[in-house]
Amino acid sequence: MTNVTVKDIGTRKNRTPNSNHLGQSPPRPLTIALSAKWHTYPDRFHWIAEHGFALEYSPNPEAFDLLPQHIALFLKAGIPVRHHGFFPGYEIGHSDAAIAERAVRVHMSALEAMQGRGEQVITFHVGLKSEDQIAPDRVVENLSRLVEHGRGLGITVCLENLRRGPTSHPENVVAWARASGAMITLDVGHTVSCQRVQSGELTALDFVEMFADRLVEAHMYERETDRHYPPQDMTILGPIVDRLLTTQCTWWTIELDEYAEALATRALLLDYLETSQLSLRA
Repeated sequence: MTNVTVKDIGTRKNRTPNSNHLGQSPPRPLTIALSAKWHTYPDRFHWIAEHGFALEYSPNPEAFDLLPQHIALFLKAGIPVRHHGFFPGYEIGHSDAAIAERAVRVHMSALEAMQGRGEQVITFHVGLKSEDQIAPDRVVENLSRLVEHGRGLGITVCLENLRRGPTSHPENVVAWARASGAMITLDVGHTVSCQRVQSGELTALDFVEMFADRLVEAHMYERETDRHYPPQDMTILGPIVDRLLTTQCTWWTIELDEYAEALATRALLLDYLETSQLSLRA
């Protein structure tokens, strides 16, 4: 069972729970962020700050010089920022060595641009475009290069699971992360919506169990089809949240574009955490 205490942080509207598995102390703060891509600046960024979310920032892979300007508001206000390297068309595991090398240079540039700005954690991907042919050995080689470069800059590099393709298989994510030294970001919607979970071969909790010892971030929404969809209740997310709270994963990014859905999802998560705490005390 999980002990959760919810506290307000200063005057911010985002309540940040402290969580720990029984027998573990001290409690670890939990951050709830909202995602924002570079092209939604400035409106979405101001809304995120005004509504008390932390920021998960996806920069423009062709204009990393914009990164300092885009996140300056958050850094000045002391609002946490993490980074999301969502770069379709820049596949580090591509079977074509020249294409993969070009992608590595872009990812290296992302690391250099974010150094010293915000929390030093970034999530990368393999297999964003279904038409790209992936070479597993090249994935490990190039992800290892990124992890090493990141380590030299003080940055933690994570690999995210996707709904389709090679990283929809948790075995690949774990193997490539371990071989390269990368940590893992669990995308809950990708997990719930992938073919092996939909078919009943695996459960979402199987992913969490396999990722647990390398898990440092989670992306929160319920499912993905043509877009990301929010939870209506905690039937699906509840067991996942319970297991996440026993790991070192204390950064949860809500990946929803609609503001009302983001607010409702945060409220649902916080209410669930508070109810869990009250149940434990009873």
